[in-house]
Amino acid sequence: MRVVGAGAARVDRPGYVWIAVALEIFTAIGAIPVGLMFLADPTGASIQMQPGWIEGTVFKSYLVPGLYLLFVNGFGMLLLAALTVRRHPIAPWLTGALGVGMIVWILVEILVLPATMILTWVFLATGFGLGFVALFWLRRTGQLRLW
Repeated sequence: MRVVGAGAARVDRPGYVWIAVALEIFTAIGAIPVGLMFLADPTGASIQMQPGWIEGTVFKSYLVPGLYLLFVNGFGMLLLAALTVRRHPIAPWLTGALGVGMIVWILVEILVLPATMILTWVFLATGFGLGFVALFWLRRTGQLRLW
């Protein structure tokens, strides 16, 4: 990590970190509208989700998943993209945390829901992409020493 300016810490941002910024924005673009639709209609009918799918889970409606999509995978990813662009010292760690969060989210979805869509697999790959960028970014900045 290097210090730039009067007391302002900024983390190095190697070129490959722009992949994370693109993935974060891509995730937000997908999550915000769906989160809003789930909040407006927790049955999921407005986006052709089968009501029986969510009823077989602990949630019973799409309200909680909608809140998660909106605030974590939506606004959280946008905030993370901004922090990454500004080279904030917490950005590599948040990239890893939100990447792992996405992986867990999608794996639970795969295990719980009776069917998947192509976007399920795209967002699983996105989570792994964020995780790998974070791993190498943290390693490069010396914040994580695994090898």
